[in-house]
Amino acid sequence: MWIRALTIMLVTACSSSPAGPDAFLGFCSDQHPLAPTFTNIQLLFRACTSCHGPEVELPLVQAVSYGNLVNMPPPNYANPPTDESCGVLLVKPGDPTGSYLFQKISLDTPCAGSRMPLTDIGIPAPLAPCAQTLVHDWIELGAQND
Repeated sequence: MWIRALTIMLVTACSSSPAGPDAFLGFCSDQHPLAPTFTNIQLLFRACTSCHGPEVELPLVQAVSYGNLVNMPPPNYANPPTDESCGVLLVKPGDPTGSYLFQKISLDTPCAGSRMPLTDIGIPAPLAPCAQTLVHDWIELGAQND
């Protein structure tokens, strides 16, 4: 629970709009949290695919994202060259704080690279607390592919 409180303190307030997959600002709210399922994680990733599309080192498109994340090491990016290994898995089921994906969206200074999402793609950064909590809780509950 302390990580949830810390996450909320580190980021800006959530939108109060009801959830809607195509309206990112209204994706979730503290008043309207989403169930921690991979289906909802995939809805969140829809906003990420402008950078994490099918032709990059870490595609988050629906057909391949689960297999690219769970129990997988982070990729080393070629452009710009970035070693993102940090000694952790992208998603380590049951361990959100030990999962690089959660570190990248919740820490101002992850062990490598930049906090996600980057601000130049029109998504508010950092992610709203409700979106961070969604990822945290999904990983904590075992990162199931529902």
